[in-house]
Amino acid sequence: MLSAGFATESLPAACLAKKDAYAVRDEEASPEAETKLAAGVERPLVQTTRITTTIIKLYRFMIFVRIGIFVLFFKWRITNAARMISPTDAGGITTKPAAAIWTASIAGELWFAFMWTLDQLPKMFPVRRAVNIAALDDDSLLPAIDVFVTTADPDKEPPLATANTVLSILAADYPAHKVTCYISDDAGAEVTREAIAEAARFAAMWVPFCRKHGVEPRNPEVYFNGDGGEGSKERKVVTRGRYNGIAWPELVRDRRRVRREYEEMRLRIDAVVRRRRRPGHATTDDYAGVVQVVISPDGVTAVDERLPGLIYVRREKRRGRTHHRKAGAMNALLRASAVISNAPFILNLDCDHYVNNSLALRAGVCFFVERGEDGGEVAFVQFPQRFDGVDPCDRYANHNRVFFDCTELGLDGLQGPIYVGTGCFFRRAALYAADPPRWRPPLATAVESAMFGTSVPFLASVQATLNNKEGGGDAVDEAIALVSSGYEDGTAWGVEIGWMYGTVTEDVATGFSMHRRGWRSAYFDLAFAAGAGSRDAFRGTAPINLTDRLHQVLRWAAGSLEIFFSRNNALLATASGCRRRLHPLQRAAYLNTTVYPFTSLFLIAYLLFFPAIPLAAGAAAFDMPPTATYVGFLVALMLTLAAVAVLETRWSGVTITDWWRNEQFWMVSASGAYLAAVTHVALKLAAGKEVSFNLTSKRPAPAAKPPLGAGAGRYAELYAVRWTALMVPTSAALAVNVASMASAWMSMSMSTAWDCSPAAAVRVVFNLWVVVHLYPFALGLMGRRSKVLSPILFLFCVVAYLAIRFLYLLLQFHAA
Repeated sequence: MLSAGFATESLPAACLAKKDAYAVRDEEASPEAETKLAAGVERPLVQTTRITTTIIKLYRFMIFVRIGIFVLFFKWRITNAARMISPTDAGGITTKPAAAIWTASIAGELWFAFMWTLDQLPKMFPVRRAVNIAALDDDSLLPAIDVFVTTADPDKEPPLATANTVLSILAADYPAHKVTCYISDDAGAEVTREAIAEAARFAAMWVPFCRKHGVEPRNPEVYFNGDGGEGSKERKVVTRGRYNGIAWPELVRDRRRVRREYEEMRLRIDAVVRRRRRPGHATTDDYAGVVQVVISPDGVTAVDERLPGLIYVRREKRRGRTHHRKAGAMNALLRASAVISNAPFILNLDCDHYVNNSLALRAGVCFFVERGEDGGEVAFVQFPQRFDGVDPCDRYANHNRVFFDCTELGLDGLQGPIYVGTGCFFRRAALYAADPPRWRPPLATAVESAMFGTSVPFLASVQATLNNKEGGGDAVDEAIALVSSGYEDGTAWGVEIGWMYGTVTEDVATGFSMHRRGWRSAYFDLAFAAGAGSRDAFRGTAPINLTDRLHQVLRWAAGSLEIFFSRNNALLATASGCRRRLHPLQRAAYLNTTVYPFTSLFLIAYLLFFPAIPLAAGAAAFDMPPTATYVGFLVALMLTLAAVAVLETRWSGVTITDWWRNEQFWMVSASGAYLAAVTHVALKLAAGKEVSFNLTSKRPAPAAKPPLGAGAGRYAELYAVRWTALMVPTSAALAVNVASMASAWMSMSMSTAWDCSPAAAVRVVFNLWVVVHLYPFALGLMGRRSKVLSPILFLFCVVAYLAIRFLYLLLQFHAA
């Protein structure tokens, strides 16, 4: 056990000074604001600055210029198409296939323009936020927080990773008596329960160690063995220059002791995992509910250091009942926590998303305890998702920076960002379907049991929350009843209250239900606000294997379509009595979020048939030379698209490389995963059959021999080839476009007339554009055995080429 001095020493002065560093840059503060600060006027906890630079003004201007070009282009396009297919025009083409192709082509172009507009308009009013964490140094000012951690499959979500996430929460820089961590084990796996128990035992040593020495990050696996993200390894030996504490001579001794204890904990958890995999240890899907206090919220360790509370929750599951996946587990946690700690604010983390910056909890609550009207209107605060272990070039756009650092940032200037599942702080009252303060009376009316259920202690806690009073209590037995499988029967859970049911993307639907009631949300990037070299608030594990990444995108896309066909349809839905509370552009953003998979229907037609159909030189509609007007519109649209993209990267801070990776993987996803999502949801609507999706694996890649040079062993999973049906449409599109380019080259070498036309040049440019976008997909197919798979891909392209030429011959024969 550690020494008494180790146990009782307070947070170092250096760490307190670090909070001032996180009190954030104010580069765009007005002179008036600086004068007030100099005069000693109290500074707000959250400062919001609207981006009004020349770049953002040019960005808005170019968006409207491009929309204007769209209007002129489609006016000309539709008029020209009507003339071309009119049977009364001497130059018209009267065949039905030609008319169908013209109609489908214009419909696709209209859809692409519509989706681009939906994507761009809500991003025109971005804001930057800063927080004054130093103002909350007095712990009495901090509210209580409940942290929800969810896990559902110990095979894909390793218990060791869950244990490390829990330890990072327990060691966060926040008053221990004001934090309670709840673990939802939705698989009912004994291995997870034992791993949490091991983490609780190790926490008695780890938490005091972190507090004394100012450890960052406070995830022991990453601190001792892992990497710090962004491809740079964390030093495994702490040097004096990197030390934040005041007891350097003790650090070496303490660190060695703590690391030895951690390695022993790892071995014990690994032994439990191996034992579970033996016959007779399979997890059942029928079990009773459990709520177990692993660390009491008022518990004190053997070294006289208070630890946050830790509660293990396993909701009841019975065969034949619908359990609503993660949303059901989150609602069970919401009820159980209400009768135990009932904190007014909640932090939601996936089991692999750990606290990477110990000040993250303090930063998050700044938005809720902010003085004035704005603080009381915030329902949730979304932090960006950052990941460890992603390959340096981010081949499959796992970081998703365009969405977080651009789209979410832009939405923050409206009603706020979309909730995306993890790294999000919530106001408990908003989850109870309460209206924002400006729309509700000072005191809440009686809570209806028909909506919340029949538990009297729980109803009392809800009433206390809605009236901004303390509630809850140590009612563990009542919590067990609240996580029973039948408690929600006949209530509004998942419909009006808590996390929404009916979709696998419960996060988007839940955020929408709050926004349409008039609540606001906020987006905050702690690392950006604190300046260069600062730590992200949270970090997680991303799938770097192509198959896992496609299945992840499939789940998101299918969930979005489920929302579109539900009562939470952004185009139509409005909460009762909440007519004008949802900003029109916020509604457009949610519409874009729920209909984007439909793009695959038009895109796959372009990728597969556009390269093949023009080979029918005998049909004038297929090989019409592009007119000067068409070329002019095409050039104008491409130039304005490039201008908008460049300006977007400038004001958002997203790099051109990240933007390009996002564009490439959008093409890969839209041609395969989106199409599968549309098919799945169509079958669900037609047959009423629920669609099941695989949970994304969060198991780190195993060590392997470097396939492509030194250091590549860390990314061995990146080179693994696991074939899935989701790859078929994209593979076909890649092969057809490569074959089309080969066909054009061969035809030009033989001086055939049809492939020397301006139309042929446009087709080749299109083919090249598709192939360049699908390049990461081709790398994923080749994996580390590119020498073996390259001939297979070559054969695939040859077959596609022969198929296209055969189609051409058939059409020529038919025309003759």
